[in-house]
Amino acid sequence: MPTTPVLTVVLIAGNRRERAQRMLRSVLEQDIADQIVIMVYDRADQPARDLPELNRSNIVYEAVDKEWTLGPLQKRATLAASTDIIAFIEEHVVVPPGWARESLQRHAQGYTGVTGIFTAGNPHYGWARILFSITYGNYMLSEQGGDTTDIPGDNSSFIRSKILKYGDELEVLLSTDILLIRRLVADGEKLYRAADLILKHWNENRFFDGWIALFYWNQLYICNLLTVERWSLIHRVLRLLSTPLAPFVRALKSYRNAKRNASDMQQFFADLPASFLFHAGSATGMAAGLLLGYQDSQRKFTDCETSARRWD
Repeated sequence: MPTTPVLTVVLIAGNRRERAQRMLRSVLEQDIADQIVIMVYDRADQPARDLPELNRSNIVYEAVDKEWTLGPLQKRATLAASTDIIAFIEEHVVVPPGWARESLQRHAQGYTGVTGIFTAGNPHYGWARILFSITYGNYMLSEQGGDTTDIPGDNSSFIRSKILKYGDELEVLLSTDILLIRRLVADGEKLYRAADLILKHWNENRFFDGWIALFYWNQLYICNLLTVERWSLIHRVLRLLSTPLAPFVRALKSYRNAKRNASDMQQFFADLPASFLFHAGSATGMAAGLLLGYQDSQRKFTDCETSARRWD
């Protein structure tokens, strides 16, 4: 008899087909894979069902135009899904065995959002290791399991009804997922980090690829933030004037997180000049957003996420 799906996984694929295949395999190898629906949106330059995994019976495949970006596609998937739980997994991530089952168990305990601990997929590249540390690693996120307020929106699972309630704002919240997490926390929703679920995350291995991705994400972020919070003109001007301080503020936050995670502080200070340059890219992106608006940041950031080089 057919098995009723209990989990929807959303994958947005691009030109790096081997990465999409690696991610798909990690989901299809789950012990409850027959209860998982995988929605694949393929925005490659030449989308095609060129991977054998894309022909599995629990794959819902759709080729989409390059103008479709992360937030709109994730919202589209959330509206189209039929399961109570939905997960947004990036194409440069691998989930571990047992990930789906444990995530569902945590949701059954009342947690709206569930994630795991992240480890670097390509740390032998220096730039990739530092980028990982300041985005998903020990300079950014806690390595302690349990109740939390700082999970990423990507590479996490959610109770679908809890995020659907944001209606017209959902696309903006999903486009820069930190805003979704802040909203859930403000609304009193419970989040959980499972210490025994180790997700592997690959980062850009070239400096400029990482810098420009941070630039576009932060340009998009600041535009979405001022939209959601309805900033006044004075607020925008003050925020623009403060952007030169952003790299220092983020470096201090990284220091505190590194200490909290009992990291190698000698390594932290060795990484600091490079991480500061990446934080400067983030600040430059915010300044561009405040001065120029979105421009094409949604599409360009999505291109970075799905097609930038992240070598093994």
